This record gives sequence, structure tokens and C-alpha cells, in this order.
Amino acid sequence: MTAITAGSDPIRRISVWPAEGAPEEVSLEHLSAAEGLIWFELACGLENADATRQILAERCPGLDDRMLKDLLTPDEEPEGVSYPGRQIRLASSFSVNARRIEESRGRGAPEGVGTLVFEPMELLASTDWLITCRHPSRVYRGPDKLREEPARDDSALFAAVRDCRIRGKGGNAGDLGVSVMHELSLSYAKAHRALYRWLEDWELSLYVENDLDNSDQLPEIWGLMAMLRNWLNPINKAGLRADIGKAWLPATNLDAVVEVDDRVDKALSSLARLSETLRQSFGLLHLEQTEKQRQHSEHRQHLIEAAAAVFLVPTLIVGFYGANTWVPGQGKHSGFLVMVIALVVLTTLSLFAVLYLQRRSATAARKAALDRERLRSDLLRAS
Repeated sequence: MTAITAGSDPIRRISVWPAEGAPEEVSLEHLSAAEGLIWFELACGLENADATRQILAERCPGLDDRMLKDLLTPDEEPEGVSYPGRQIRLASSFSVNARRIEESRGRGAPEGVGTLVFEPMELLASTDWLITCRHPSRVYRGPDKLREEPARDDSALFAAVRDCRIRGKGGNAGDLGVSVMHELSLSYAKAHRALYRWLEDWELSLYVENDLDNSDQLPEIWGLMAMLRNWLNPINKAGLRADIGKAWLPATNLDAVVEVDDRVDKALSSLARLSETLRQSFGLLHLEQTEKQRQHSEHRQHLIEAAAAVFLVPTLIVGFYGANTWVPGQGKHSGFLVMVIALVVLTTLSLFAVLYLQRRSATAARKAALDRERLRSDLLRAS
């Protein structure tokens, strides 16, 4: 069936899922003759509520205006609702994709942090029917939402759920909804791996090129990590492993519910480890910035020392000869010559002494830089 846009019809696809065999996509006209669980896929908002209610009212027993409003209203972050009797439940889930802002230029090259695209979906299920509504995607850079994008077509998601059903993971419409959530949860690992990769690229660029101009990327990675964690936390429900009645939807397959919960737990654990790594990276950035400031201060201090060596000795000698006491060669031309020779010799010796001490300091700094370069080379080979 060709997807129908929300502008002409709020329903993208209707499918019937028999107890055995593959599901069948049907039209509204042939729906009454079909036998099995019914899955309605929507892509619309509250502006389509009246049209949607007219289509679904007779085919979804128990559906009321409040449930439909909750289904068609996108949440800021995933939420869930159990309605009186708990026979009908609303679950909020999402898939997430990582995007590079610019094409990758290779490992270790300074690159900007990408974006995370959250694709929210609301699932409303009883034991006999499932309604899903894909809401507009939200593109985040750091903690800030850049824009929204139209909800994408879910043909690939439908095919994946169909294959899972054929392999024997059947059950009621709630179990069908859990299968949908499972396919959405497959994107979580890819997203947190992308965050790790962006952090690693930032560290390599810092080590290889001493680039401190991209320090704003760490807060962006932190913001994306926090955003992904905030979207995952509401799905991480407590107690559902011991009591399937606490699951997001009225499901019967505990193994399928636990499998989705495992993926959410693993994603949250990986984000916790990423949080610790980011804290270390912030410390590393602070140290590098402090080292750069120290080097700048040392360079300025070296200039001051050289200038002091040039002016201090002549000032001392001239002041000495200007004293109202006897000095060597006083009142003779030879006295002036002695003063000039003293100025040149002592100034030169003082300047050489300052430069010698600075060269020793520079040699130690170069040795430390070579040690850091060796560590960077080891890091690149290891990566």
C-alpha cells in the first residue's frame, strides 16, 4: 500500500496480523472482512483528530477522545499512560539517528560534533488493535533543538516487525507494539557509539594538532548525551521484569519485554560511562588551556628578562660614574673609554647569562613536547 500523507488522510497504512502467517496490508473498505490483529499507522496531529476518530471509532473498541488526544499530541520527552482498567495503554518511544554536520575527513582530523535526530512515536494498544503515530523528527545540536523535520515513512520498520512476527514472536496487539519498540530501540546503541566517536575525534584533534579552538564541542557532546539520557529514562520502567503487567503495553511475551528493557538499560549504562569520560576530557581541556597560558606567560617573561639585561647593566654603570665620588680615570679621556668597555662587556655577559638560562628552559620544554608527541603517536597507532 502506498503511504498516504496526513494532509489527505491521517492513516499511512493499515495492516492485519493473523495468528499465523504474514501480515497483510488492507484498505478501509476490506478491513471488515479481515481476521487478526489490526495495526493502524498514523502520521498526523491534533488537527486531524476528528477525521481520525471517525475512521477508528468502530474498529477500535474502547478508544475515546482522551486516548486519541494523547496519541496525537507529541511529548517533549517520552511518557506513558495506563487508562482505567489497564486494558488500553499508551506508550511513548522513539528512534534516534546521529548525523555528521560535515563529511568525515579521517581519523584525528578536527571535525565538528554532529547532531542527534529524535524520531518520536506514540503507541496505543489494546489486546486486539494497535495504533501508532509517528510525530515530526527533532534535530538537536547540543541541548538546543535546531528544527523539526517531517515524520518519515516507516516502511523499513514495518518490514522488520513483519519479519520478527514470522519468526515466531506472536501474541496480542500489545506484543505487536513491543515488537515495534524493539525495532526502535536498535538505534540507541548506534547513537551512543556515535557520541563516543565524536568525543574520540575531539581528543585526537587535541593531541595531534594542539587545537584548543574547538573547546565548545565538549559542551555540545555533553548536551547531546544528556538529551539522549532524558529521552531514555522514562522508558526505563521499574518492576516490569517481575510483573509484565507493568510493561508499557498490555503484552503477554515477557521475554520480548525484557529484551527491549535490556537495550534501554545498556544504552543508559553506556551513557553513564560516557559521562565519566567526558568529565576527564573537561579536565584534560583545562590542563591544556592552562599549559598554553603558561607558555604564553613564559614567552612574555623571557622578553622582559632580555630587555632588563640590556638596560639594567648600562644603567648601573652610568649611575656609578655619575656618583660624586672618585672613579677610575676621573677627569681623563681614558675614564670614558673604561666606562664604555665596562658597559659593552658587562651587558654582553649579562645578556648571554639570561639567554643561557632561557635555552636550558626551552630544552626542557622541547623534551617534554617530544614525550607528548611520542604519546600522541602511540595513541594514533592504537586507534
